[in-house]
Amino acid sequence: MENLPELRLRPDLLDTVRYAAAMWEFQLLHFDHERARVEGLERSIVQGPLLGTYLARVLAPAGEVEHLEWRNHAVVPVGTDLVCGGTVDPETGAADVWIRNGDGTTVVTGSARVRS
Repeated sequence: MENLPELRLRPDLLDTVRYAAAMWEFQLLHFDHERARVEGLERSIVQGPLLGTYLARVLAPAGEVEHLEWRNHAVVPVGTDLVCGGTVDPETGAADVWIRNGDGTTVVTGSARVRS
């Protein structure tokens, strides 16, 4: 297995608004802090599918992503420092990917297949 280059991000409100616009998915929890607080959250949260796009970006140096699936294990508040990474088997293209928050907690895990 080879390590994939890590990607460091801090998604902000502009990222979540842009993603919402691109996907026509305007759930207020993703860009309205007041609405998020009403729902019991500290602040707005990053969309789960946006986290999936970060995993695809991590995989890109390994080749064309043929398959990607992931599981969100925790809510990711807007403004959270994230580190995305993983490993890939260069012979088979099988990959494992993850996203960790600033304190090292794994918030997303996934698996993928890439073709180089």
